[in-house]
Amino acid sequence: MALASCADTAARVDVDSPIIEFVEEAPGELVAVDRLPQTVLAGLRLSEIDADSWRGALGVFSGPVPGPDDLTPPMLGTYEVEADRLVFRGRFPLVRGLQHGVRLDLEVLGRLSGRDAGSGIVTHEFTPPETEPGPATRVTAVYPTSRRVPMNLLKLYIHLSAPMRFGEAYANIRLVDENGDVVPDAYLEMPQELWDPERTRLTLFFDPGRIKREVGPNLQLGLPLQAGRSFRVVIDPGWRDARGQPLAEGFEKVLTVVEPDRTMPRAEDWQVEAPGVRSVAPVQLAFNEPMDHALAERMLVVLDANGAPVLGTVQVGGEERSWSFTPERPWQAGRYVIDVHPDIEDLAGNNLAHLFDVARGEDVRVETEDARARIPFVVGS
Repeated sequence: MALASCADTAARVDVDSPIIEFVEEAPGELVAVDRLPQTVLAGLRLSEIDADSWRGALGVFSGPVPGPDDLTPPMLGTYEVEADRLVFRGRFPLVRGLQHGVRLDLEVLGRLSGRDAGSGIVTHEFTPPETEPGPATRVTAVYPTSRRVPMNLLKLYIHLSAPMRFGEAYANIRLVDENGDVVPDAYLEMPQELWDPERTRLTLFFDPGRIKREVGPNLQLGLPLQAGRSFRVVIDPGWRDARGQPLAEGFEKVLTVVEPDRTMPRAEDWQVEAPGVRSVAPVQLAFNEPMDHALAERMLVVLDANGAPVLGTVQVGGEERSWSFTPERPWQAGRYVIDVHPDIEDLAGNNLAHLFDVARGEDVRVETEDARARIPFVVGS
């Protein structure tokens, strides 16, 4: 076990007051609070505590401990009482070389445990040590891969080759029109960037308020993308990864914008191609329009005649216009179904149950279970 060098900002007048430490140990890094009363630890073990309450008692921040007027939210993660300490494990890896802050509110901790934990605030700051430099991080893909996109495109997925530093995405990604002018307020900037658990895929939403008709930002600014025009998504090379290193190079994606898509996907319009019996060839599905890449990867499931899932691997095809499933074991003769979750979306955020953008007076909505689609196919004769 290794402790990182750190600077403790709490005023310590009591040798028995809690100690906060950043710890690196298998299977990963954590923030630990030691020297809490055993009665408090016992109370925490017995209590059902939601995530917001935990963060109110023990907040871990990407940066210094915020002041009283600073609304910076704590990091997301899990809390657990382990042996004689309270432990926080972040949902995402901590940024190496960046100062982090911890704020422990003893009165809140006491209320959560139902025991006397004392009073006051204990703060602590630490900097996880830098790791050894490795290959420079690169942008590996931006979805949708199609160059032609609807005017009401809802989101982009940016894939990178290594974990990225949290909190720098919006400053390093911009939308530029054909004249080289930056489109202002194009993206929805959220306090917690939308990363996958490995922090190698960022979900970037265009501002929904500008996409939805008859909403304030839409009326004032219009949609970020305009049909008949060309735009570029520009990713700066200065965007830093989790090691604090800049990207190997910048990245640009061209968007040729066409008319908005305000129709729901129809699974009955998709074409299925069945594989041969006793083969491991994929079953293939052709969409009649590009679909959301991430949702297509996880919202279509192959079921056998008994309704049991078939194990295998999924691949989304070029320009997100097709989907294939390769089984782990050879296909057996029989009837199968591709079960399609109604939340699968096209590029404009429309799914099988409802439209993303509904004009005043419209009500295009289907009950979730009624919208679920099942596409049959037969292996063998």
